[in-house]
Amino acid sequence: MSNENGLEILIDESCLCILLEELNKFIKFYNLEMEISSREVLYSFFKKSNSRDHIFSNDIFFCDIEFRANDHEKLLTEEEFALNILLMGQFLFNYQDASKHRPHDIGMNNSHVSYLKGCFRGQEVIARTEHLSKKKKEIIPIKAEDEASIKSKKIKTLKKVKSKGSTFKLVSFIPL
Repeated sequence: MSNENGLEILIDESCLCILLEELNKFIKFYNLEMEISSREVLYSFFKKSNSRDHIFSNDIFFCDIEFRANDHEKLLTEEEFALNILLMGQFLFNYQDASKHRPHDIGMNNSHVSYLKGCFRGQEVIARTEHLSKKKKEIIPIKAEDEASIKSKKIKTLKKVKSKGSTFKLVSFIPL
């Protein structure tokens, strides 16, 4: 997020050391300063509404963030939050996911990668995957018992969330 003080990066605490390691390599060349602070981020999920801003969506569900709690709204549990993210088809990174996935592997090639900008780490591999791959992967949220209905030779589970006795998965596959 950018504001009058510069750029603000929101990141899970477990991934902070990875981000700092990457940014420290370049920060000295641009005469920049970093300040680390801690804030509680609240996510709100809602159905389509043209009057609200949002940070990501799947055209059915929308998600936005805020930094102050509204005492009248019930906060989601961690399980409910993870389920909402999964049902939106989004991949929520944590420390264990670092360096495991490329954007195409988790469906972020359209929403999180710009092919118009300059060099970045892994750009050549990402660009080749985008422009030369013949079949495109699909990434969808499903109930675990529905996995057998997917027509594909290989289905990869990206995330799994258990909620109220049911198991939900975010899966990737190349359709037959």
